Amino acid sequence: MKTTLPAFDVLLEMARNDPQGLETLRRSLTDAVIEGASTEPRRRRLQGLQFRVDMERERASSPLGATIRISEMMCKSLAELHRSMVESHIGPDGRKQKTDTPQVSATVFGFPDGFPREHLDDFEPFQ
Repeated sequence: MKTTLPAFDVLLEMARNDPQGLETLRRSLTDAVIEGASTEPRRRRLQGLQFRVDMERERASSPLGATIRISEMMCKSLAELHRSMVESHIGPDGRKQKTDTPQVSATVFGFPDGFPREHLDDFEPFQ
């Protein structure tokens, strides 16, 4: 059975008037993606990832907090992928590179004074 994502306006209406129905739809679509994995190891890995996402949603005290936690998970995963590519000198085309590891520098700025922090109470930056 193939389940499709409804139009944005339908999802918005569900979020306002039928949050449980929206959650049921989310779980149904997520399960369909996991069950559609091409191999058993990929399916198990997707199940593990979904478990981690669900736990972050439960731990958060607000939807925004959950979004921040999940976004941080994605950023950390992307950083690990980048690090492994740089360390093994594999380029975007998948072939080995013969260049040295590039040195990157950046200036990090803090949040400005007066930044609303009430939504970030449950936010724990990754190390």
